[in-house]
Amino acid sequence: MTDLAATPLERAVSGGAAARRPTPLDALRLARRHWLAGDRIDMGALAEELGTSRATLYNWVGSKERLIGEVLWTLGEPTMRRAQEEASGSGPEYVGEVAERFVTAVAGFAPLRRFIEQDPEFALRILTSKRSPLQRRLIEMNRELLERQVAAGALDPPLDLDTLAYLLARIAESFLYTNVITGDEPDPVKAGQATRVLLSAPAPSGRTSAPSGPRRRRRT
Repeated sequence: MTDLAATPLERAVSGGAAARRPTPLDALRLARRHWLAGDRIDMGALAEELGTSRATLYNWVGSKERLIGEVLWTLGEPTMRRAQEEASGSGPEYVGEVAERFVTAVAGFAPLRRFIEQDPEFALRILTSKRSPLQRRLIEMNRELLERQVAAGALDPPLDLDTLAYLLARIAESFLYTNVITGDEPDPVKAGQATRVLLSAPAPSGRTSAPSGPRRRRRT
C-alpha cells in the first residue's frame, strides 16, 4: 500500500506539527477566559501569553475596551437570543417580555456584577457607550426583532425602527445598571413595562401606520 502524506490534523495529534500562530480569535478566547475568572485584562500580559507583541494585539482588537466589549458580546448575544426564544405572544407584549427576560438574565450574571463592582465607570463605558461593539450589536438585534414583529403585522411602530431599537437598548440599560446610576437594584419588570408602553404608543397623527424605513447599513 502506498504511504500517504500525514495530514495537518495527524501531525498535530502526534505532536509533530509546527507551532500554530495565534489569531485574533485566540485573543478573544483568552481574554474571555480571564474575564470570566475575574482577572483584570492586562494587554501586555495577554500578548505575552498569546506569544505575540502588544502592537500586534492592539492591531487585532483596537483597544482593551473594544476587546472586553467583544468578550461581553459573546455572552450577551446568546442571552438575547434565548430571551427571544423563550418569550411568548407578539407585538409589544412579546418585545416587553424579551426585555424582561434579558435584563433578568444579565442582572443575575455574577461575573458581570463583579466586573461592574471592580470599576463602575470603566464598566459602564464599555457596556453603554456607542463606541462599544456591545451596544451597537444589541441595537442591531433590537431592530431585527422589531422588523420581524412589523412584518408579522403584530407591531405598528410609533417611531422609525432605528430610533426604537436605540431606545429599547437604553431602556434595558436604565433598569439594568440602576445600582451604579441611582443606587437602586436592577428592575427587569419595569424594563418590560417601559418597553410595552413605548411600543404601544399611537402612531404620529396623520397616518395609520409607521413605515419601518430602509435598513441602515451596518458599519464594519
